[in-house]
Amino acid sequence: MAAREAAPRATDHSAGFGASHFLARHVHKGRTSSRQDHEAPPDIDVPASRGRPQDEAPTASMRLKNRRRFSGPMDEGIAGLANAGLPEPYAGSGSTAKRTPMLTRLKVEGFKSLLDVDIHFGPFTCIAGMNAVGKSNLFDAIRFLHLLTRHPIMEAVKLLRETKGRSSDPRSLFTAFEDFRSPEMRFTAEMIVAREAEDELGVTGKAAISTLQYTLAFQLSAEDDGRLELLHESLKPIKVSESSKNLGFETSKDFRDSAIQGVRRGGAFIDTAPETREITVHQEGHGGRKIPAPKSSRTVVGGSASSDFPTVLAAHREMESWHTLLLEPSAMRAPSIYGDSRFIDQRGANLPATLQRLARLEKTPGKTYAQLANKLAHLLEDVRELRVRDDPKTETLTVELRGRDDVFHPARALSDGTLRFLILATLALDPETRGVICLEEPENGIHPDRIPAMVSLLRDIAVDPTGAIGQDNPLRQVIVNTHSPIVFESIDSNELVFLESVEAIRGDARGKVTIPHIPGGSWRHRLSEKSAKLAPGKLYPYLGKQGSFDFITEPPKP
Repeated sequence: MAAREAAPRATDHSAGFGASHFLARHVHKGRTSSRQDHEAPPDIDVPASRGRPQDEAPTASMRLKNRRRFSGPMDEGIAGLANAGLPEPYAGSGSTAKRTPMLTRLKVEGFKSLLDVDIHFGPFTCIAGMNAVGKSNLFDAIRFLHLLTRHPIMEAVKLLRETKGRSSDPRSLFTAFEDFRSPEMRFTAEMIVAREAEDELGVTGKAAISTLQYTLAFQLSAEDDGRLELLHESLKPIKVSESSKNLGFETSKDFRDSAIQGVRRGGAFIDTAPETREITVHQEGHGGRKIPAPKSSRTVVGGSASSDFPTVLAAHREMESWHTLLLEPSAMRAPSIYGDSRFIDQRGANLPATLQRLARLEKTPGKTYAQLANKLAHLLEDVRELRVRDDPKTETLTVELRGRDDVFHPARALSDGTLRFLILATLALDPETRGVICLEEPENGIHPDRIPAMVSLLRDIAVDPTGAIGQDNPLRQVIVNTHSPIVFESIDSNELVFLESVEAIRGDARGKVTIPHIPGGSWRHRLSEKSAKLAPGKLYPYLGKQGSFDFITEPPKP
C-alpha cells in the first residue's frame, strides 16, 4: 500500500475500504475548491478546550446498531434535590444505566413565533419549510428545556440567546407583535423515559412509569420584567393504554412492551397549586416537598438529581439527553490534542479522539474503521482507507482518508460533506451516543446528488420501531429541520411536518406566527383532533413544482 506520510514516526490506525468522492472538490454555486493534504484552509480553528481525559466507555460490541444514549452530569438543584454538577459533554461519561428516552409530543405556547404549536414526533422527524417560518424556534424550545436541566432559569435564557448572538433579555423569548405580547410561555412535553436512572452519587432509582407528561410555564416577573419567573410546573403519568394509542407511528408489540412500562396508581409526581403557585414534589413512597414557584431560581426537574425522586430523576435524564448538533467546519477539521475530550461535541469537534477510543475498545485491530468503511461505502465513491494518525511529537491525533490517488488526505483537506457523513456515521457507531439528536439543515455542505444518502444515514441512526428495544436497537431519535426541496423530496410523508408563517390576530394587533401542516393520510393526520384541508398549492413556492402530498393543517389557522 503506497502512502505519503508527513510524520514518518507517527502511529497509524487504519483499515482499507471502497467508498466515495471525499475531497473538497465539489462544484457548488459555480465555484470549485481543491486542497492538497499539506494545505490548511484559512478557517481552521484548533479547539482550545483541554481538560482531564474522560473515562473510557465500557466495552461493547461495535455493531452499527449497538448504541447507548447521550447523558451528562447535572448542576446543583433546588432545595437540596441535587448535587454539584460537572462540565457538560455532548456524548460521554454519563450513567451506564440502560437508557431508552424519546420525545413523543411537544406543545409550545407563547414562545417566539410559536404562539400555539403542537407536534408529535416519531423515531425520525423532518421539520420542513421556507426560510424564516420558525423552524429554528422549535429547536430552540427543545434546547431551552434541555438547558433548564443543567442551569438556573436565567442562566438557561442567557445560554439560549448567546447561541444566536443576541442579548439575554427574556422578554425576547415571548411571542410578541405590535402591541401584543403573550402573557406566558408554556411547554408541554410527552416522553418515554428510562425506568432506571442513576443519580450523581451513583445510586440507581426506578421510575414508577416510563410514560410521562411534563408541563412548564413562565411569565415575566411583576417586580422585574427582565427576570423570568416560574409560573407552573407539573409531571404527570400517562397511562400505558393511552401511551400505546398516542404513539401514532407504526410499532410492533415487542417495541411497545419494551418501551412502555410501569404503572402509577397515585396522582402527579409534581404539581402546582394555581392559587398559591406552590409546587409540590411528591416523593414516591414517602412524604413530599413544597417549593414556592416565584422564588425558585431553577425548575424542579432541572434541580432533581436524587434517586429519592426516581421518576423526577428519570424525566431529568430524558431532557438532559436532548442535544442540538451545530456542526462547524473548523471544529470537524481540527485535530484532537492529547487531553481533549474523547467524545464528539455538538460542534463536531474531537472526531479523531472519538475514533481512537472506539478502536481501542475492539479486540480486532481496525474493526471500527472497517465498520465505518462499510457505512461510508454506500455514501461516497473514492475513499480507499481511513486511519487516525497519532503523532507523539505534536501530541495530536488526525483523521486521514486515502483516495484513488493513493495519497492520505488529512481532515483539513476534506469537504464539509465528507466530514458531516463521517461525524454522523461515527455517532451511529458509538455505543455512548444516546438521546434526542436535533440537526439543523443537514444539507449544508452536501452536494445535491448526495443529499438523499445523507437523509438515509440520518434515518438509519434512529430506532427501528418494528423491533424490540435493546442493545441492537436502542431507542434513539433524530429530528432535523430543512428548507431544501431535495431533502423534502427524500422524506416519507410519515416523517414530515411542514411549517408555515401565517398572520395571527390578537385584539387590534396583527403579526406572523408559525403553524404546522401535516401530510394527509400520515399517522400524525390520524392523531389530529382538529384539522382543516390545506391546498397542495401551498407547497408550490417551496418545491418549485406541484407538491406530492395532500396536506392538512393542525391546529386550525390562528
